[in-house]
Amino acid sequence: MPSMPLIVSRPFFLLARVVPAALLLALPSVSLAQATPSVSTIFSFSGSQTNSGPILVDGALYGTAVTGSAPGLIYRTTVNGSSVQTIYQLKIENGYTTTGGLLASGEFLYGTTTLGDLRQTGTTGTVFRIKPDGSEFTTLHRFATATSIVNSRALNADGAYPESELIEGSDGFLYGVTSSGGPNGTGTVFKIARDGSGFQSLYAFGAITADATASLNENADGVKPAGALVEGADGYFYGSTVDGGANGRGTIFRLKFDGTGFQTLHVFSAMAANSTNTAVVNGDGAAPAAGLADGDEFLYGVASVGGETGNGTLFAISPDGSTFTVLHHFDGLNGSQPLGTLLLGNDGRLYGTTSVGGAAATGGTRSDSGTIFVIGRDGTGFTNLHSFDNTKGSSPIGRLLQLSDSVFFGATTLGGNCGGGTVYRLSLAGDTVTGRTDCGRSDNNNNGGGSMAPAILLLFGLLGFARRLRAR
Repeated sequence: MPSMPLIVSRPFFLLARVVPAALLLALPSVSLAQATPSVSTIFSFSGSQTNSGPILVDGALYGTAVTGSAPGLIYRTTVNGSSVQTIYQLKIENGYTTTGGLLASGEFLYGTTTLGDLRQTGTTGTVFRIKPDGSEFTTLHRFATATSIVNSRALNADGAYPESELIEGSDGFLYGVTSSGGPNGTGTVFKIARDGSGFQSLYAFGAITADATASLNENADGVKPAGALVEGADGYFYGSTVDGGANGRGTIFRLKFDGTGFQTLHVFSAMAANSTNTAVVNGDGAAPAAGLADGDEFLYGVASVGGETGNGTLFAISPDGSTFTVLHHFDGLNGSQPLGTLLLGNDGRLYGTTSVGGAAATGGTRSDSGTIFVIGRDGTGFTNLHSFDNTKGSSPIGRLLQLSDSVFFGATTLGGNCGGGTVYRLSLAGDTVTGRTDCGRSDNNNNGGGSMAPAILLLFGLLGFARRLRAR
């Protein structure tokens, strides 16, 4: 049967996720042998929406959110949810849609907006920084105005619509990707100094070679770089693209700090409808919409769809691309459509989430609110730690943040007590906390960013849930 097109559903442009590093606190170890993992709500979003996981700075959780028709905001919450604040509400000139999450470095938090000032024609996004107390918000870079829009792809000089978080290289520069833009409209890799100087577009992805009427975006090296880059010990940055490659199903790539040495390490295979259940399947997965995790000898990642049942895969790849192994095929009941970067836990295992799928609490039926899972780096011991049921959130997004051997934090884009998603706490030891679920009451500390949304938190109702994928 002919290959069936995969559509990555996005509202006008691509949205993103955050890749915080696993930050540890010196807490006592807990025996987890007999414990049943539990999930607690730290706070529930209302009136806005997050598309990334939180990061930890000075013992508190920080993240970004989109607030309906407003530009976006940056929030802070204690790890038990006792205090929740909007530290900055973006102004129209700051940029729109803070979907890419945050990076902490030195005195500042760094992030991106997917669009710039909407009063300007052809706006394509920004890079910004801000102090954790909400002061000194500074736009470090405005991506060049789009010269034209071709099939929803912006063409410009340096990249457009950044949707993933930045990373800091070992050389002290910030590195990131844009999902569109560049001379071919297929995305770029860029670097910038922490003070905003020295911006460089390091690599522009190639032109689409498929016919304009084709359902897939095919090219040589990839289209729409999605998750954040990861730096390897070999002097390369590694990343993935949602589309593109010879089969239009995405790629894994690497390049050096100066943009040279670009290599396509893996091209995801073509897909076809399964004759028994019409799922769109292949051997290795497709549309890797998250970044890669560095596990020393191998890099680990997820493909959001495809695989044996069409629900996505979890894979390992060697840094030179010579070895690619599928470690797990998701089947729906154990999760579907993984969209967040994997976390290498303190115990050496991989922790992650799926945006849909999961098993209902009773009856063994599929819940479709998403899951949290753990798996060994050799592909053994896959365990579904939690299936969301909407009460504490649904559609988890972004990479998990590890606080101690037994405690993790993450975010969901939907559900929860207030309907707009949650920041949640996973305890492998089974203990719980009581967070904020009062749908709008917050400790308002709005430090100079325009009008504050009535509910402090977050969830981009206008733009919807980014990264939700559908095959047809």
